[in-house]
Amino acid sequence: MAPHEVAAAARDFSAMARIVGPDPKSVKMRRHAFHLHQSGSTTLSASALLLPPGSLAEPPPPLLDRICSAHGHAGGVALTSASLVEPFLVAEQRNSTSQEFQPRLVPEAHIDVLVEHEEEARSIGDRKSGAPRWLSARLLAIVDVSASADSVISLLQHEGSLTRSSSWDVCWSLADVNRKQVDNDARYSLESNRNRAYTESTEPPMLARAATRIAVLGVSNLKSNNTRCVNVSPMQRRGDSLLIMGSPFGILSPVHFFNSISVGVVANCLPPGASRCSLLMADVHCLPGMEGAPVFDKNSCLVGMLMKPLRQKGSIVEVQLVITWDAICNAWSSNKLEKIGRSPSESVDDRSSDCKYKDSCSADLYKRFVSNSASSLNQYDISPSLPEAISSVVLVTVGETSWASGIILNKNGLILTNAHLLEPWRFGRTSSLGLQNKITSFSEEHTCEGENNLLQPRHCKVSNGDAVKHDVSLFNLGFKRDRAISIRLDHGERQTWCNARVVFISKGPLDVALLQMEKIPIELCAIRPEFICPTAGSSVYVVGHGLLGPQSGLCSSLTSGVVSKIVKIPSTQYSQLPSAVDINSMDIPVMLQTTAAVHPGASGGVLLNSLGRMVGLITSNAKHGGGSTIPNLNFSIPCKSLEMVFKYSANGYFKILEQLDKPNEVLSSIWALAPTSSPFFSTSPENGRAGKVLEFSKFLADKQEGLKSRKDIEAFIRDKIPSKI
Repeated sequence: MAPHEVAAAARDFSAMARIVGPDPKSVKMRRHAFHLHQSGSTTLSASALLLPPGSLAEPPPPLLDRICSAHGHAGGVALTSASLVEPFLVAEQRNSTSQEFQPRLVPEAHIDVLVEHEEEARSIGDRKSGAPRWLSARLLAIVDVSASADSVISLLQHEGSLTRSSSWDVCWSLADVNRKQVDNDARYSLESNRNRAYTESTEPPMLARAATRIAVLGVSNLKSNNTRCVNVSPMQRRGDSLLIMGSPFGILSPVHFFNSISVGVVANCLPPGASRCSLLMADVHCLPGMEGAPVFDKNSCLVGMLMKPLRQKGSIVEVQLVITWDAICNAWSSNKLEKIGRSPSESVDDRSSDCKYKDSCSADLYKRFVSNSASSLNQYDISPSLPEAISSVVLVTVGETSWASGIILNKNGLILTNAHLLEPWRFGRTSSLGLQNKITSFSEEHTCEGENNLLQPRHCKVSNGDAVKHDVSLFNLGFKRDRAISIRLDHGERQTWCNARVVFISKGPLDVALLQMEKIPIELCAIRPEFICPTAGSSVYVVGHGLLGPQSGLCSSLTSGVVSKIVKIPSTQYSQLPSAVDINSMDIPVMLQTTAAVHPGASGGVLLNSLGRMVGLITSNAKHGGGSTIPNLNFSIPCKSLEMVFKYSANGYFKILEQLDKPNEVLSSIWALAPTSSPFFSTSPENGRAGKVLEFSKFLADKQEGLKSRKDIEAFIRDKIPSKI
């Protein structure tokens, strides 16, 4: 289905929920990015998944069936984020950490749902949208989606397990601004601070549970006439298309924001390698107020519900998260469902039965909520070769503090990655020696640097023997040559670690290096290159291990975008081409600029076209003058510039790689993002930052012959690169 057809179908199941309640001290909007406050009352809004009576192609899940039966509700329901209603719960429930199926709002608080209104017509195709209308709703239950919460906890805790802190939060970026304003404008009593202690806790388990908690609303006046049925989407894969219909900033102006559309793709699935996903990471741009929005696949089948994003503290990076429908259906155990309708004293929270139920859920239960008709559809919007290309991306770790991505070039275990992973000091990074390169400060940011965490154990050492055997200089390997290099292969539910050694590190302007796996535990899937350069505007995918690092256990993530710019130079100025290549009147692509999001750790990853073929090697981001990265402005080396690497991968003739070691003024200037008035650099690059890069490159070549021993390297470091410490 075309996106506009999916959007048309999604409108029947999309709504905006608002709550209005007394708020004389203006405290109800805390942790909310926007609100309306007037005459002592506050209005909040969020998006909602609307389910009119009979709208599910399969019988409703026991969760919703039991909740409606317990409340005597026979109409439609709407699911939204619990953060919308929690500020207006009575005090004893607002302070409770348990879910509620008998929630009570404070007096004078009420909930409404804004829905699309369609005029009556003879056929579905003739139906016309009328003015949206508000319908009264009531709060039926608040549900903890424990499986999704566990996945969020794994993301929040992976890098903070030793300090019990996390560099991530679950909220919109604008929420912090509103929170500071409230803190400055309002004075709180000790009692109100205690009331907020749970909801604003920064402990990962509490953050995760609060973020994945949903509210079930009953909408009695919702008619089922002419209602379409929605199928449930089968299991998602990385690269699958997503469409989200929500209402960003909805209550501020519903006429402008109600039921807006965002599109993107599945970036990753959690738990990693599981056959049933409870949480999706989505590469899609969303805004505050879209939490609770329904998420659909390319066949207009229901995938799940959007939640608040995972946000990196101190940055603008947000990762959109989707609670899957399967996780919602299995949120409560059968024992707990049976207790609905009993007296409050009998209805106790049975955590142990939850765990047992989660472990014993069978595939039959899952199939019950997945429409057979949906399974027969052509679910996947991607080329069949794209999953194979994704499996060719590996995780590369160096020592215990750095990681990046790599690409499998052949079935013998040759891995292509970036040189700045092994030699960060050459690219404005701090090396393993703790030394800082003083010569240049790029206006781009290389993306290999990871958090300082203990990674998976590994034993491979980079030895002097390897350096001689593979013609890698001692200087290129650096002074500390015992850094362990490991490769992680992701295949299904298994992750396998392998040792690796250095084969080649380019001394020229291109940021490339080659590693060799020492053992091949499984059959490898090699990448297939495309040497024809993509055109500007072409759709591309980025696959790499960005942001969360090895301890998260995540497989490589996928983001999508387009080629926004292709930088070319005359072939006569390009010395890195094989001598056999015909260079008459030919411009060579040397840099691809793309809009797909790239985060630290994704360098060395692959840039793919829509057919699943490699068109570039991910290398770097741009960054603002203040130092923050721009995830959607990144740069890759085209496959045409890497032709020597693929020739070496095919025939093992090492001499071909010497082409990459040649200095090149033009390429050095391009990869330094040096300002120039001419696309072919008619002005001398030595006058600017690029000249410093070139000067350093020439300096390395001159010193290469003199650095034959450890004493030579020690003397060079002591005399030429004094420490700032």
